[in-house]
Amino acid sequence: MITRGKKIYEGKANTIYETNDPNLLELESTDRISAGNGEKRDVVEGKGLTNNKISTLLFKLFEKNGIPTHYVCDGTNEHSKVVRKANMIKLEVIGRFITAGSFCKRYGIASGIPFDNMSFELCYKNDDLPEADPFISPSAAAYGLHLATIDQLEDIENYTYLIGLVAKDFFAKFGLTLVDFKVEFGIDVETGELILCDEFSPDTCRLWDKDGKSFDKDVFRKDLGNVSETYKKILEMVDVQ
Repeated sequence: MITRGKKIYEGKANTIYETNDPNLLELESTDRISAGNGEKRDVVEGKGLTNNKISTLLFKLFEKNGIPTHYVCDGTNEHSKVVRKANMIKLEVIGRFITAGSFCKRYGIASGIPFDNMSFELCYKNDDLPEADPFISPSAAAYGLHLATIDQLEDIENYTYLIGLVAKDFFAKFGLTLVDFKVEFGIDVETGELILCDEFSPDTCRLWDKDGKSFDKDVFRKDLGNVSETYKKILEMVDVQ
């Protein structure tokens, strides 16, 4: 039986605990929410529970489609899951299907334009830099900062593409369009395997309905409505088990 140990990390949206197994951790989704590199913050009642359930559902789906993840089993409460311990790769990986958000601001283009295929971007995860999480090329990530090997980066790109397709098809069943998403990877400390880590939730992706209404963290970023109720609606849609 997995039991929770001491807290070892507290992030913007998740808290991580040790367990009685040295190769496993407990990841707890919290009600904390932030945007704009943390400048805008709040606590949204119920967000941790809904995000954890949505993320758990998707990680199980990814596993079924050949994508290795850190998910092991449910945690000690409804907000948490037991995950494989991993050495995190300091990269945030962004997949895009449609232009939106910072992409439009950066390149001066309109929102809502579909890509011919899913685009793939890498960001160096470092909040201490003047520009938090700047974009980085694969060659700079591999040969300059040694964040990952070229082979690992190739696997990351392939997995990200598959994650995008699986998630896009999944949400489409419920009338939601996956616009873009962010994922993170790590190296399993026990097996040395590259695995999908962190979470896949409305906090880490954009979802639009057929009318272009947001069902994601943009509701918080842009003050578009009740974040808690929006996330609950997504869970009600996708929790068909």
